[in-house]
Amino acid sequence: MPTITIYSERLRVSIAPDLGAGIADLSLQGPAKFFYPLMRRAGQDETNPSALGSFFMAPWVNRIGGGKFRFQGREIVLRANGADGTAMHGDVRARPWTLLDRSPQSVRLAFDSRKHKDVNWPWPFVCEARYELAPTGLTLDLSVQNSGDTPMPAGCGHHPYFARRLWREDDVLQLRAAVSGQYPMKASLPTGPAAANDLTVRLATLSNWPDTPLDDVFAGLKGPVELHWSGSRVTLRMIVSENLGHLVLFGPNAEAGKSSALPFVAVEPQSQVNNALHLLDQGDFSQGTAILGPGETLRTSCRFEVEAHG
Repeated sequence: MPTITIYSERLRVSIAPDLGAGIADLSLQGPAKFFYPLMRRAGQDETNPSALGSFFMAPWVNRIGGGKFRFQGREIVLRANGADGTAMHGDVRARPWTLLDRSPQSVRLAFDSRKHKDVNWPWPFVCEARYELAPTGLTLDLSVQNSGDTPMPAGCGHHPYFARRLWREDDVLQLRAAVSGQYPMKASLPTGPAAANDLTVRLATLSNWPDTPLDDVFAGLKGPVELHWSGSRVTLRMIVSENLGHLVLFGPNAEAGKSSALPFVAVEPQSQVNNALHLLDQGDFSQGTAILGPGETLRTSCRFEVEAHG
């Protein structure tokens, strides 16, 4: 199925149903009526979900150490799909989703794991996503439902990649995100509880994106996350439901050890911390996993509000 594009007065979003129902393009109309990508714009006929502007993560988020965990006394073994031996980013981001309905400003899609034989999750589940585009922003409602007859752990989240620069050469990307603490990490997995530090204090006020590479997880997200492009005078506020209480910040360099920042960053609201299912088995109930009974649903919401001052 080709991408589906919906428009508002200054915003445009293209959705890729065959690639996890992810965002292929989210753009803002700027000078000369050109649409400038707020998120990294995917190539035409892209087949790699990691190259989209944003993809969904469900029925778990980020990494599961060793690709296995224990739940209610049972060992669950998943296929490891990360180079580090972890099971990464859930199982829906590369799957074809079914179009349920659409209008000029909205699209609703679903994924039913029961229709696929190779799903990397032992419980049957259904995900549903609804895009709603308004003149000033995009709302994304994402849910995961337990379609089985036994309890199921669940998590979901978003993985948007934002452009470091819009239409001005002098753009500096600035960030504000009120979080309560940062997790100490080793090999992208937490090694202890989240704690406040100099970076969390800095994130509480609008400031330039850190110069050093980031790949870190934060707890206690409160209020909107704000991205501001200083030269273009554009602000994007990401307003998420309370159950998306963890935030991953990813600011990669093209080459390790060199000052070569790639032209995008990721700001990822998600319900779980990395390795949440191992932490749950250890009795850590702050890690964000929802336990869904048969027929129960984890519902989340994420809104991208865009304000252009120029």
